[in-house]
Amino acid sequence: MQSSKNPFSLIVASSAFAAMAAFMIWAFAQAGTLGMYRWGGTRGMILALCAVGVFPLVATIATRALFSTEGKAFAIANAICVAVSTLSLLVTIGVSLFVLTNAYGDAASADRPATVDPAQGFPLRKGIDGSPTFRIALSSDPHYGREASDSPARSAILRLSQAEYENGTLDAFFDLGDTVEMGMAAAGWKEAIESIRRDAPALPFVALLGNHDSIIGGITRWKTAFALEPSWRMDEGPVHFIALDLLWGPEGFGAAKKAWLKAQLDSIPVTDYIVVLSHCFFYSSGYVDEGTGMPWYDHADMLREVAPLIAGKADLVVSGHNHYMEWIEADGSAWAVVGAMGGKPDPVPSYVSPGSVWFSRGVFGRLIIELRPEGLACEFQDQTGKALFQKTLSK
Repeated sequence: MQSSKNPFSLIVASSAFAAMAAFMIWAFAQAGTLGMYRWGGTRGMILALCAVGVFPLVATIATRALFSTEGKAFAIANAICVAVSTLSLLVTIGVSLFVLTNAYGDAASADRPATVDPAQGFPLRKGIDGSPTFRIALSSDPHYGREASDSPARSAILRLSQAEYENGTLDAFFDLGDTVEMGMAAAGWKEAIESIRRDAPALPFVALLGNHDSIIGGITRWKTAFALEPSWRMDEGPVHFIALDLLWGPEGFGAAKKAWLKAQLDSIPVTDYIVVLSHCFFYSSGYVDEGTGMPWYDHADMLREVAPLIAGKADLVVSGHNHYMEWIEADGSAWAVVGAMGGKPDPVPSYVSPGSVWFSRGVFGRLIIELRPEGLACEFQDQTGKALFQKTLSK
């Protein structure tokens, strides 16, 4: 029979609570976890894990407070608390080991794509008239590691881009995130890296971090694959690309990042072009997710907290996240969605963004941006290179 002076049950319960608390603090310190909690349908699972750590401690304290330490009832209740606390501790250790050994495990591949250093950029070419020019392709959400993804379409987009690079008509490829389905898992990264190397071995490659890439602690594997930071700026003559670290929404996009963005925008001459890149969309047609009830269209948080910084200043904002292709004109800027690199197409929209000019669902492809004397020529293409929509942005 335990005495009230014997702290064993309290030590075990406190250990289980501390272990789960430490894991949750680490998890929510990782890129994208807060957004996943808010948007990813994982709230119940996360709250259940929190309960696994909290309940044994609460039960143990209650048992010690409510029962006489000399009675049989206390002995039984205390033994149950010790058993539950031990189970909680084992569950926490198991979950932590599973996540951490995946996120920080062996390298997925010894290779990486032919990545571009944003600080250096890629060389500009001379156009027919002798002026500097470039032509790049952008797409998003290939979701390597998910069976529902369309791997032939994914490969077709990359092989077409590689062929154009080889014949001197394409300068770089921008992947706007969700390269893999599960960021912490090595298997998806192994498939992604090996597939990109096979389909586009020499194609200069630039990447953004996506919400799926970041799951949970996946940013470590993303950095290993692409040797990049989530936010960067690349200057290509009169065109300036600014990549923002926006995964599910503006979670984590605090004062320091907003100040950095404002400084970048203010430093660019008004005669130059600004192209902002983000994984998460700002404007987009979309639907209400059946599983979570969350709206996957015109992102209210993004439009309230981040869009005012760039609307009317950026000539073009390009994003993924929604698995469509769309061109939207609103608030003095053009907004393009190009989540069409092979991820399973999203449902038919139940909501159409008021600024939508052109929309495509169920067609995989890319967005081409070319610097021409008349401005930035933008063209959506399908996976074979067939033109679907064209627009030129001029100063």
